[in-house]
Amino acid sequence: MAVRAVTFDADETLWDFPAAMWGALDHVIAAAEAARPELAGRLVAADLQTLRDRLADEAEVARGRPVLLAAVRRASFHVAMEEAGSDDPALADELADLYFRHRHGDIRLYDDVPEVLATLAERYVLGLVTNGSTDPETAGLPGVFAFRLAADVIGIAKPDARLFEMAAAAAECRPAELVHVGDLLDKDVVAPQRAGARGVWLNRSGLECPPGITPDATIATLAELPALLAGWDAIGAEREPPGVGPHPAPWPDDPRLDPELLAGGDRRNVVDRYRYWRHDAIVADLDTRRHPFHVAVENWHHDLNIGTVVRNANAFGAAAVHIVGRRRWNRRGAMVTDRYLTVHHHATIDALVGWAHAEQLPIVAIDNLPGAQPLESTALPERCVLLFGQEGPGLSPTAHAAVDLVCSIAQFGSTRSINAGVASGIAMHTWVRQHAEVVDRPSGSFAPGPPPG
Repeated sequence: MAVRAVTFDADETLWDFPAAMWGALDHVIAAAEAARPELAGRLVAADLQTLRDRLADEAEVARGRPVLLAAVRRASFHVAMEEAGSDDPALADELADLYFRHRHGDIRLYDDVPEVLATLAERYVLGLVTNGSTDPETAGLPGVFAFRLAADVIGIAKPDARLFEMAAAAAECRPAELVHVGDLLDKDVVAPQRAGARGVWLNRSGLECPPGITPDATIATLAELPALLAGWDAIGAEREPPGVGPHPAPWPDDPRLDPELLAGGDRRNVVDRYRYWRHDAIVADLDTRRHPFHVAVENWHHDLNIGTVVRNANAFGAAAVHIVGRRRWNRRGAMVTDRYLTVHHHATIDALVGWAHAEQLPIVAIDNLPGAQPLESTALPERCVLLFGQEGPGLSPTAHAAVDLVCSIAQFGSTRSINAGVASGIAMHTWVRQHAEVVDRPSGSFAPGPPPG
């Protein structure tokens, strides 16, 4: 079966966590001894780690589920100071803060990680499934993962197979279409296999695999992963209609085409015109035909529907997407379509309004508010920003006061509002019906010539 999503373990798979952890503990010890000379030689990094592990085990037994490791680490410095005869809560908190600055700030990605993830992100939904607490957004991988399932947040930890069922749901695929990659056999191979996914063992150290465990594949470096997945995709393409397999020889002589896709097949979620095209070539072609409307969405509470709004913006050819509020947004529903259009960030509604005014773009909000004009009978500006609020609360009062026009979508049932992602699709399609040239093509509604080859 073809691969739709790839999840990764974090520590010792993507980054060298032990180096950052031990280095952070060394900084803590040096700071403690500088503040309290009598502690010289009484704090040892290995002992601090053993203490943290003991406290974590005790807390998990008491609570019956994974605990917040950051809280346990902070508590461990308080206990260590007490056991060393220096009961100073303020200093213990300072040492904890110092530890976290270095533990998170000194994370070093393995050399093969950035390029491989960038390659895979063009074809698959990427996720992180980890028992650790490092945030990829601050560890050198901002915006890479569509979702992150962390044990101390979810409440269950690997090797619980339910984490991988949740990962498949987050990626909107079946478990059999999910591949997990990690360095621990029990947590990163056996556990996903129990959920029906595939487990790839990243064996950087050349260890022997014990009897009774059979990884779906074993790789010594992440650089081997794209070819492995492409091979599985090629096999899956023989069984499933979506996408295309390897291109028959001789290959077309077209600089827009990607040799890896020609060789391994193209299973991406793209219209047929763009089969085998390089990612940058698709973006360049789309840039020549984008419509003059922009899409903006408020993101104050990490709305799960934003991914769907972004996907709709891609489908209807929006000029760009603007996220207002929190920079991080849930990419689950976007299905990597955000990589084919520009996504801007504005910290506040005022910032969005200032940008729109500078571009001479009126802002049209979509919400069922008193006084709103019916979308079905309103002429939308050709050049404009379509603004959508959060799922649930809808448009914020600040946004409502700042926009040029509010339009509502006609409803005929009992519910007060419809899903924000659905509303965005209706509004964008309304714009398309009023302003776009729709050409009857089976693989897309734009008018360019046939695909190469």
